[in-house]
Amino acid sequence: MCFAGISKHSINEIDLNEEQIAGLLSMIDLSSVISSGTAIELQHLINEQGTTAWAAMYALVIANDKEALNLIANGKTRIHIPANFIRSVFGNHINWPAAILEKYDLTLGEYRPFAIPFLVHKSVTNIGALSQSLKAPDGSLEIFGVYEFLDTDPEGLLKEYAELATFIKEEREDAIQ
Repeated sequence: MCFAGISKHSINEIDLNEEQIAGLLSMIDLSSVISSGTAIELQHLINEQGTTAWAAMYALVIANDKEALNLIANGKTRIHIPANFIRSVFGNHINWPAAILEKYDLTLGEYRPFAIPFLVHKSVTNIGALSQSLKAPDGSLEIFGVYEFLDTDPEGLLKEYAELATFIKEEREDAIQ
């Protein structure tokens, strides 16, 4: 899963602290997740080894504390992945084929779309939705909702973001002014 947003500032500057991401997660009724408050531009969600941000977070947890996954599965903990891990693995390489990225119009003027990835256990079926978008007081970023990333259909996430970009241009022009 991921929070989907847009920003007119550098995506590398977006790093929600543990309390901020916990607040977002509580808005969608999730308490037991693996998360990071680090935003990643869509073209960087798959690193040069072909690893997704979600797989990297999972691998980091399993390498450091296998028992933590049982706690997540049983709804007993939340794990926050530090920004320095995410920034060191994602953000410098585009591994998507150019033809796929070109298929989807993700342009929003000076704003760029981003994802804040998080993992939930496969048994979690009721994930809430944001009742409204959340805009930073200075207007520099806005989070619009929660999207699902499927390893079996990574391109599906790009399609959903393209639909969000169309919605913003047609229905929420105020978000990009």
